[in-house]
Amino acid sequence: MIGKQIKGRSFSKLLNYLFGKDGASLIGSNMEETTPRGLAAEFRFCRQLNPRVSRSVYHASLSLPYTEHLENDTWHDIAQKYLQAMGFDMNQYVVVRHSDRDHDHAHIVASRIRLDGTTVSDRWDYRRSEAAIRQLEQDYGLRSLHSNQEKISRSPTTGEQRLLARTGEESIRVQLQRSLDQATQSPITMPQLIGQLQQNGISVRIRDRQTGEITGISYELNGIAFSGTHLGKAYTFQGLQRYRGVNYDSHRDAELIKKLVEQPVNSSTTSGIDADSLVQVSNREENQRDDNAAKHRQKSKLPKQRQRELEL
Repeated sequence: MIGKQIKGRSFSKLLNYLFGKDGASLIGSNMEETTPRGLAAEFRFCRQLNPRVSRSVYHASLSLPYTEHLENDTWHDIAQKYLQAMGFDMNQYVVVRHSDRDHDHAHIVASRIRLDGTTVSDRWDYRRSEAAIRQLEQDYGLRSLHSNQEKISRSPTTGEQRLLARTGEESIRVQLQRSLDQATQSPITMPQLIGQLQQNGISVRIRDRQTGEITGISYELNGIAFSGTHLGKAYTFQGLQRYRGVNYDSHRDAELIKKLVEQPVNSSTTSGIDADSLVQVSNREENQRDDNAAKHRQKSKLPKQRQRELEL
């Protein structure tokens, strides 16, 4: 089974598209309405519980190979279990089945805003989706297809496969992919990732704009460099965040990253501070600024006489 997921803004456009397909059928829901217009209105009502969420629309599609077909009730059960695995435990949803293609597939539309106003996190959602699909394949005896994660990592070329067969050694590109995969198995921030790669002998370079925004990343091992794009979508600067779950906050991390990439490879320090310590220092400075700002706001609310007494 193959799963795809998208976060969007318009329930009405998505529902009109899904219901407008020939042979589309509503096979499951926890909502009252049954038409695109009525469902969109019902979704909008829940959206008011947390209007700050700009992308409250969750759209997932689950597809089977050509040789497999399921009954509507089974599809609905699979959709419910998939949503639960993705953290949708108290959310509006509908399941629409399509028959416009040769392969059997269903679409899930859900609100990312729970009925208590909280929001379903999208952190690590690509990995969680793959894990959920693998489990569903086992539970329902479905054929396992290539995961989306495999598609966003470039496969070894013919030359690289021959090198491995001839010498038993992986190419530099495959070694870089493997190092990045291993380093991002657990939650990690971007500065921590770069520091860890450097300790493993991998040099990291970034590309940024005049505004300071980081737009690209490249890696070098044994004098051979590859951009993130040449390793695969999962290894670009944005891909590391989207597909590998690397945490990046521009206000917290941008300057730290620039300091880290200037240091020599195999060095765990930048002016005596490692990547983890740099993050801690940045957090302390940010907390201190927040505390100072809070004190200033509190002080500004005091009468002028009281302010003069405090200053004395």
